[in-house]
Amino acid sequence: MTIDRNGAGTRSRQSGWQASRRSMLSSIGAAAGIGLFSGAGKAQTGAGLSGAGALYLVTTGAGQPNGNGSGNGTEYVVLAPGGNVAFSTGGTADAAFQYAFDNVPDSGGTVVASADTFRFGGPATMGDNTALTGQQGTRFVVSQTGTAEDPAPSESQSNPLPAGHDLIRVRGDATSITNIEFDADGTQLNNQAIQADQCEGVYIARNRTVNGFQMALSFTRCTGVTVEHNEVVNPNWYGITSRAAPTGSDRDLRQSSDVVIAGNRVVGVKFNNIAPYNVSNFAVVGNIAVDGGHSLIACSPAQRGTIVGNVCRDLIEFAPDPGGEAGIEIEYKETHLRDEVAGTPTARSSDITISGNQVDNCPVGILARTVPADADNTDARTEERPYSFTITGNTVSDASAAGIRLRSGDAGVVATNTVRNAGTVIDIDEEFTAGIEQGLNVTR
Repeated sequence: MTIDRNGAGTRSRQSGWQASRRSMLSSIGAAAGIGLFSGAGKAQTGAGLSGAGALYLVTTGAGQPNGNGSGNGTEYVVLAPGGNVAFSTGGTADAAFQYAFDNVPDSGGTVVASADTFRFGGPATMGDNTALTGQQGTRFVVSQTGTAEDPAPSESQSNPLPAGHDLIRVRGDATSITNIEFDADGTQLNNQAIQADQCEGVYIARNRTVNGFQMALSFTRCTGVTVEHNEVVNPNWYGITSRAAPTGSDRDLRQSSDVVIAGNRVVGVKFNNIAPYNVSNFAVVGNIAVDGGHSLIACSPAQRGTIVGNVCRDLIEFAPDPGGEAGIEIEYKETHLRDEVAGTPTARSSDITISGNQVDNCPVGILARTVPADADNTDARTEERPYSFTITGNTVSDASAAGIRLRSGDAGVVATNTVRNAGTVIDIDEEFTAGIEQGLNVTR
């Protein structure tokens, strides 16, 4: 590992790879809309995104022996704002990114990852006022750390499963992560592509996650979160979620607020594709959620939000809860509550509008319910039911069990929905619901 804040002692090695990579560096600047590098291949003073502050580039000396016997075969290099090599390592990429993150000044800065594959050995952690962005072809890859037991393996899984580590952890305010492919490399447990905790102002956009992760994109104890235009493919438990791996940890099932989840595509999930649990003041808008095992979009619980204009289809149930699984669900579920939330108003789903969604080929189209830890506790279905919800203007097709099912609920509106080819059009359990208004629903 080499650290050189002044550039002394690294100039001959730097000149050797700079010439061969100058065109790539210039293209990065062009792609970002900035003049990052001069003809000499050095970062221009003051160059950077508008308002971005200091700019660090993390890149590779691809194919160079790393000299440490690890077999990685790649040197990872950090170019400082002045253009000098500030840090290099023949180890794993997390060390290079951590160096860049640690050296972003308090006033803020941007870390740019080149269009290369970066093999991580553990997580790298971002602090305040930091933007991380990649290029077309930037790829972060997990290393397996061992194996672990999945408490709920699917038919295609056999314990123990490969376990990994988080790739990027966000632990600061005013941060963004964009334009990166995150590859779990087959790991299935104890990891996330991105995990943000105790942050204010988090922006996660235009990323792609593939080949695993227990939970792909995770945020906990955060305020002001936007997750938009990402593609999440085949994670194990959850796609976009306010839960955290490992489950039962100090971060898991914490409350977040002011959350926007918009324009994402999430496919191939064992549990929920999009899971804003314990979230208030939220919007889930314009997403495509396909091929999940539990409800594709699930609020369990959540308050004061909208679920609008989403496409949900092709749910194949995996270990369903009572009442089945749905394209869209609002619920009280006792096992999703921490002690400080249980028994408070935020334990129940309330003030949620579900409108203009398209739900196809799910056992239940839209579902409201209460799931106590003790299945025989029928009192909970009256005392802890979702309330003040509106279900209007949705289209549900091919729901084998029910188009709209209310197993419990209070002060709800179910109106102007279209249900086609459902086992039961609207299924309302009169014993555990009250004050439900219906009107102008259409069956085809």
